[in-house]
Amino acid sequence: MLKFTRTMTVATAGAATTVAVLGITAGTAFAKSDSLLSGPRVTHAGHPFRLIVAVGDDGGARPASARLQIRDAHGNFHWYGTWHRLHRTDYSDESFASTLTERHRGPEVFRAVITGYAPTNVVTVVVR
Repeated sequence: MLKFTRTMTVATAGAATTVAVLGITAGTAFAKSDSLLSGPRVTHAGHPFRLIVAVGDDGGARPASARLQIRDAHGNFHWYGTWHRLHRTDYSDESFASTLTERHRGPEVFRAVITGYAPTNVVTVVVR
């Protein structure tokens, strides 16, 4: 009888550990999100062009705002323009399009900062 009790205790402890591990594993699902900045590769000086900021969040789009930044000759980013509210396109996506006009010739590097998300990739637009 004593042998049966010890075996039952070990089996019960093992089952409880297995259940605890499975419970932790099942509960650690995270929503994924991605931010993106897109625009033309080349534009002409004085002509308007569009930069599009987009966010996709499989946990559901939440209200966010974006602001562009431009990189200077020393590699530092500076604010460019004002904050703009992203427009929700469906349950998980939202975006904003900004029309810009650059008068200085040469490459211009942009990125967007979005509230609640990581900064976007950089986009280089060559102004001719």
